[in-house]
Amino acid sequence: MTEKKDKIVFDLETQKTFDEVGGHHNSHKLGVSLVGVYSYNKDKYRGFKEEELGEVLELFKNAELLIGFNSKSFDLTVLQPYFKDFDLRTIPHLDILEEVVYALGHRLKLESVAQSTLGYGKSGSGLDAIMYYRNQDWDNLIRYCLDDVKVTKEVYEYGLSHGNIWYHNAGRKEKIVARWGQGQELTILDKIKEALIKGQQVEIEYMDEKGETTIRKIDIQNINGNKIKAFCHLRDAVRFFELDRIKNMKVTGQMNSWQNTLL
Repeated sequence: MTEKKDKIVFDLETQKTFDEVGGHHNSHKLGVSLVGVYSYNKDKYRGFKEEELGEVLELFKNAELLIGFNSKSFDLTVLQPYFKDFDLRTIPHLDILEEVVYALGHRLKLESVAQSTLGYGKSGSGLDAIMYYRNQDWDNLIRYCLDDVKVTKEVYEYGLSHGNIWYHNAGRKEKIVARWGQGQELTILDKIKEALIKGQQVEIEYMDEKGETTIRKIDIQNINGNKIKAFCHLRDAVRFFELDRIKNMKVTGQMNSWQNTLL
């Protein structure tokens, strides 16, 4: 049986700084200290050291899609010198930064997009990662790199679920259309509206202002723009929820008090 093609979210850390290699145009000289990946097939995160990059190539070759942030111009440029006989550009690739530039006409940092979309961001800087590498502090290096992979994955998945991601413009939260989410059957807004019409109870994964999530079982009463009025079974009271803070949702059955929500 042929193995199902994978989707891989990835990020890498380098051995050297841009100053040490003569500038950004010499990215190919930076060297790889670690590649972090998330495999959808395996539902697993893993870090690969420089001597393990052959395994990374095999993962990439089996991917129907690579997903990263600033990954086409940076990560692939740093990685390509290790694979003389394979062109990494031949693999289908979603670079979320390219989508940001397409929508806005300028670049944003992953940290900025993540904070606006998820309520949390990266756990450090690339210079921290270089220090970890030089100190052979592999635990911290792997943790840092996989944190970036996780953030990228969750921004990607948010775009799939909502059809957009977010950024702040002059202090105001604004949408960036997630073209990779187009063609999905239903967005979370579509599903919420459908649940209200059908009188269905739903379970939501809901983010607070710091990006921490809780599971809430709710009976939807009303939708007004970004606000959802619903009976929250966790709080045993009516609460208001913001649509853009719902990471995931699923229908769990019919509302016991469906008729009451229509009054």
